[in-house]
Amino acid sequence: MFNTGAMELEIPGIADGARRPSVVVSYGLGLDSTCLLLRWLTEPQSRDFDLADMVVATAMTGDEFASTARDVEKHVLPLFRANGVRYIQCARSERTTTSSGDGVVILDDSTCPQQLHIDGNYRLSTEMITAGTVPQLGGARKCSVHAKGWALDPVITMVTGGQPYRHVIGFEAGEQRRADKDRMYNNSRRTGWYPLIEWGMDRQACAEYVQSKLGTSWSKSCCTFCVYAMSTAAGRANMVQRYRREPMAGAKAMFMEAVSRRLNERQTLIAGSSVAQMISEAGLAEVEVAFHRLWDETDFAVYEVRRVTPSGREGRKGVTARSVRRLACGSRADMDAHLAELPGRRDIGGDRIVRHL
Repeated sequence: MFNTGAMELEIPGIADGARRPSVVVSYGLGLDSTCLLLRWLTEPQSRDFDLADMVVATAMTGDEFASTARDVEKHVLPLFRANGVRYIQCARSERTTTSSGDGVVILDDSTCPQQLHIDGNYRLSTEMITAGTVPQLGGARKCSVHAKGWALDPVITMVTGGQPYRHVIGFEAGEQRRADKDRMYNNSRRTGWYPLIEWGMDRQACAEYVQSKLGTSWSKSCCTFCVYAMSTAAGRANMVQRYRREPMAGAKAMFMEAVSRRLNERQTLIAGSSVAQMISEAGLAEVEVAFHRLWDETDFAVYEVRRVTPSGREGRKGVTARSVRRLACGSRADMDAHLAELPGRRDIGGDRIVRHL
């Protein structure tokens, strides 16, 4: 047993009796990485290292589905305890995160983990709502970098203590391109390792393996508002079913999207549509009721939003920069009155004043 309870980053060193791991597993709580760990823990011949040389680490976004926590606590943590697997649960704090570990919180560091600290510390949803935005589908997965990478990287650096290690990531056989991209981060100490690809196990094979070992199916790990999970018809159908089981998760996704659209009506969680539309069309009345309760209970504010779009190359638009400044806050009625007093043209929806410079 090492550190338990939320605390600023503090990892035991060699002098404290901690063994420097040569294998570090990034455990995302989902199907693929669960399959990988299950095989190593139940089939020792499938690995070339001792479990004492391995550490498993998870960065908590604070926005996973509750069902994910239940599954991990019921099926995975008992295996960690039985095999003495060192499991580090960490998260970002509201403070600025640095490579030295400032702003990173250790939720639990134990060889006998009792619970999954699924709420994290500083939720990704808090960051999104505070900024009045949603995760962006295009380009780099900055939401994952902010919520996971910024917490995991300092932890891995400190726990390995400058020693060479293999960084295990659960990319399955259909994700060779992601593995190739991850190899670009290799250096003299870090070597990316993708056992599922080596074993030729795609997502279906992983699902069948977990089912055979645990007698249950394993849901995809993702934030309750994940834009990637809702980028396909199959993904949206799956999210509808999860919202049906966990209405508050859907309500919070609607809330984030509603806040974002007050600052930019095109900022939705589903390209060309919205999570609100998806929930409405699915007839998830319980989710909508929960959303309206959240909306009625929240404070309101009036913001000044300014955008500048520079000219880009070959006559195209450049990247738009946005400035957001809060002018007032209070009840919805008070903010409606404040907005009505501002100069400019009130838009059709009635909750914006439009001024073009």
